[in-house]
Amino acid sequence: MAAGEETDPLSRFAVRNGRRNVKKIALTVDDAFDLAWTWKIRDMFHELGVVATFFPIGVQIHKEDASEWQKILDYGNEIGSHNMGHYQMGRADAWSIITSLGRFQQTLDEVLGYHYQVQAFRPPFGNITDENNNSRTFRTAVETFGYDHVILWDVSQTDPEIALRQVQNGSILLYHARMKDEQCMEYIIPRLLEEGYQFVTVSQLLDLGENEISPDPYVFSRENYEKK
Repeated sequence: MAAGEETDPLSRFAVRNGRRNVKKIALTVDDAFDLAWTWKIRDMFHELGVVATFFPIGVQIHKEDASEWQKILDYGNEIGSHNMGHYQMGRADAWSIITSLGRFQQTLDEVLGYHYQVQAFRPPFGNITDENNNSRTFRTAVETFGYDHVILWDVSQTDPEIALRQVQNGSILLYHARMKDEQCMEYIIPRLLEEGYQFVTVSQLLDLGENEISPDPYVFSRENYEKK
């Protein structure tokens, strides 16, 4: 392999970063346990002129907040799946995993009022293995549902100076919807922009293409996956 060249990050099932030879990075914000901080972080990104990928859990996506979730997309951000609930998915059985992924997509579409094809999926805690450190069941279920990869990260640090030292080309940064994370991002984003980094969504970082949009919301049916 030539100097500065690397294999395609998508050659791995669990993706921790994009290409190291391109000065692009992806901010990600998990959970959305505190929706007030979720909206505050979204607005901060917009004010600073950057985009990110939000990975909320499905139980935090409600119809009364439809306009807030739509604004995330209107500002150029991406919504990814963090599953319906926040549990160790690697330890669940295949149908529980598939059902939860399907319910997330259905919940998001019901709230938005149209089909927004989720392309990026991050399991809670980054957990993809069972008690025996085996990922076979998890991977089979995830791929059966339709995700070829899971999105992890290579920077998870709320100390801004440490975070700045850890960021490199292709980095995926993990944050959460809370005060200390917002304060860290508000500090590091202008400095990373000064260093020449371009902030993109996970789909843009990994060249996954645009999220498919269509009028008819997705409805989960186990029968659709039993045939695969």
